Amino acid sequence: MDAPAPLSQSRVWELQRAFYEDNASEAFAEIPHQIVDNPFVAAAFARVVVGYLRDVARGGLDLDEPLYIVELGAGPGRFAHGFMRELGAFVEALPFALPPIRYLLTDLGERTVRQWASNPALADGRFEFARFDVAGEEGLELGRVANPLVVIANYVFDSIPADAFAISGGGVQECLVSVEGTDVASMRPVFSRGPARSYDDPDLDALLEHYRTQLDGTVITLPHVAIGCVRRLRELAGDRLLLLAADKTHSTEASLAQRSEPELSVHGGSFSLMVNFHALAWYAERHGGAALHGGDRHMALDVVALLFGSPPGGHAETRLAYTDTLDRFGPEDLSFLAEGIERVAPQLSLAELVALLRLSGWDAFTLLGVAGQLREQAAEADPAAQDGLREALLKTYERHFPVPGEADLPFTIGVLLFELEDYEEAIEFFEASLEQHGPDEATERNIDICESQLRR
Repeated sequence: MDAPAPLSQSRVWELQRAFYEDNASEAFAEIPHQIVDNPFVAAAFARVVVGYLRDVARGGLDLDEPLYIVELGAGPGRFAHGFMRELGAFVEALPFALPPIRYLLTDLGERTVRQWASNPALADGRFEFARFDVAGEEGLELGRVANPLVVIANYVFDSIPADAFAISGGGVQECLVSVEGTDVASMRPVFSRGPARSYDDPDLDALLEHYRTQLDGTVITLPHVAIGCVRRLRELAGDRLLLLAADKTHSTEASLAQRSEPELSVHGGSFSLMVNFHALAWYAERHGGAALHGGDRHMALDVVALLFGSPPGGHAETRLAYTDTLDRFGPEDLSFLAEGIERVAPQLSLAELVALLRLSGWDAFTLLGVAGQLREQAAEADPAAQDGLREALLKTYERHFPVPGEADLPFTIGVLLFELEDYEEAIEFFEASLEQHGPDEATERNIDICESQLRR
């Protein structure tokens, strides 16, 4: 077992980095990501970004210089692909000119960057790729950007180092951790407590002092690495920054009460922590910025928007878009609703199930969850409902960006089209299944059946 050390200095982070560097996009076969990596969230984020662009345009933009949207920890690239599709549709409707938009995908590993560069789905002049270590000290190699900066960080801050402190009776102790095991899957953390240390950083020391005076009988995480990353991004952007981050989180000070040592949730070869979004919001407000979040109602995921800078008229459009697309009904709400509908799917009509797919923005994961019930009803449904299903299948596939380890979407769509007696299109999807997922006897047999139906 290792000697006790501050959580952020524990060996668990070395194991985490090695996993992501070694596995690249294949890591996402083990890591839950569907709740944010879907068309619904891509469209919601695009709406918020458009609101932000409307706000900052009032202060003037340099039309000769790129406007960068940077995704931290972009993983397989699915979110980037869907986001730019949605953003393009919104931007076309704006009544004013914008600088050329560039979307920069970043990640820790060079192998991931090479995978993006070779992926035909990302062969678009708007996409750029770069290695960036969120936990490092170096900044993005963009120079000092001429226009405001937009940064997206989905399920990133839960996977980078943080420290933990126990607050009790007006005192503070640091939570130390010892680790047994040689990899994430087998590791066993053991916590102890020791004297609290100073960071010799005005922001971090003031934040810890704030918690000491405001909380009691609890353990908080202090996301000093995430705060350091935001600080570097602010500097790069000349303090004109929108950061959108989705994560499992404590968003308010009240939600930090009565907590014990942080739990390391293991996902195959990686792990995650609850993120202290309240600390990020506190940091933003300390430096003249603002934070938008969903408060205490979220159990699994919240989205925080950190806003820096003061465009004429403030960030009114950004706030309105956030309320409309993320606060009123957000990613967590859709996830809960979809899971509930899956459980009662046998009691719902085909049209009702298609309505869920429409609400999801034509999300493949949502389609796969109700595919069995769609198949049972497809052949006997009325023509209008069948047309609705047909549209849902084609739009879902049109938006789909394959990720390693996921289910065979083209096969599922092929089966549903077969039930609708669309044999020619079913064959196209079965062939796509063979191309993407390899030889399969059932798929080849389905092609033969479709061809025999066409010869009748």
